[in-house]
Amino acid sequence: MKKLLILIIILIVNQVLIAQDNQLRHNLNSNSLSSKAHGLLDDFEKGISDTKTSDISPYLASQVYLSFLNGVSGYYSSNQAYYVIEKFLKEYKVISFRFNKFKLNTTAPFAIGTYFYEHKGNRSDAKVYVTLKFTSKSWQITQISIK
Repeated sequence: MKKLLILIIILIVNQVLIAQDNQLRHNLNSNSLSSKAHGLLDDFEKGISDTKTSDISPYLASQVYLSFLNGVSGYYSSNQAYYVIEKFLKEYKVISFRFNKFKLNTTAPFAIGTYFYEHKGNRSDAKVYVTLKFTSKSWQITQISIK
């Protein structure tokens, strides 16, 4: 009898968890959340293009993984990330930056783009990869890679 009762409880809990997961997936696939993620990535693109770290900083998660051309690699608080990004943008002066691929209808949206820069008189380009996560009310940047 105990085994049957435990099995019934497990089945009920499982159904509740599946329903919550389906609701989360529905919310993440909604146009509203996708458009907000896209808007954040547009702001990020503009902030990098204009070399304005202050336009990016409101979107940084409390822990951000950074991986840059200059050897910076690791997890940083949002405050530390602000200064690391600012220093990078001064050292690798942006010529142009544009995202060319987006994946928004997922639990971890991302964008990929090309960063054209000048460093010590030489011009080159790098791939940019930015990943987002949804917190209680908004999207936040969790990873920035410029390699």
